[in-house]
Amino acid sequence: MSHHEDFKDSSSKRHLFAALTALIAAPLLPMLMGWLTVLS
Repeated sequence: MSHHEDFKDSSSKRHLFAALTALIAAPLLPMLMGWLTVLS
């Protein structure tokens, strides 16, 4: 029982981390592309 709860908790944490990463990366990606275009 305890092991199953731990697994669920770590899974939700992974989902949260992925969502946060997407939220941060989404605005940064076009900026990075712009920089690469300017530098090249």
